[in-house]
Amino acid sequence: MEKPSLGTIKKIGNVVSNLLLGETKEMIIRTDESVRHIETDIDEIKNDCKMIWSNLTDCGLDIQGLKVHTQYGHSNSPTVPSEKGKKLLQDSKFDEVYPKFKKEIFDLMDSWKLRTLYDFEIGAEKALNNLKDNPVMDPLKNHSVNNPKESLELIFKVASWIIRDDYVKYREGK
Repeated sequence: MEKPSLGTIKKIGNVVSNLLLGETKEMIIRTDESVRHIETDIDEIKNDCKMIWSNLTDCGLDIQGLKVHTQYGHSNSPTVPSEKGKKLLQDSKFDEVYPKFKKEIFDLMDSWKLRTLYDFEIGAEKALNNLKDNPVMDPLKNHSVNNPKESLELIFKVASWIIRDDYVKYREGK
């Protein structure tokens, strides 16, 4: 006796499943196709949500930046601290500790080969972040902890305007 081929076995299986399951088999197939379409739609929705979240995060950062500039600075192109910004730097003891690590900040900024005022401002913030574990920065951290609305990042942002302008003078004197 000859062995049945794989194709024949499949045909017999389909006939048996149609006899046993009838319309239920068709419903299962249609449900499976619907689930595949839903999975594709969900993947698209996930990607859209990621883009929306990214845009919201960017908007939040822009709003935070505007708050810092409008509350703590004057737009004199470039921005300089307002009276509130000067008070923040004084209360946080930045004015006292800045001379102690000014050379380190300028050395870091020199090593990055900054070119523009914008670069100087961003570089100043980056340098402050790099030095935030230095014990000299403890008064700023303590102020930030004791005044939750005045974060260390806010202090660094306002301080970066002072450092930027000092760095310009420093570079001109080199």
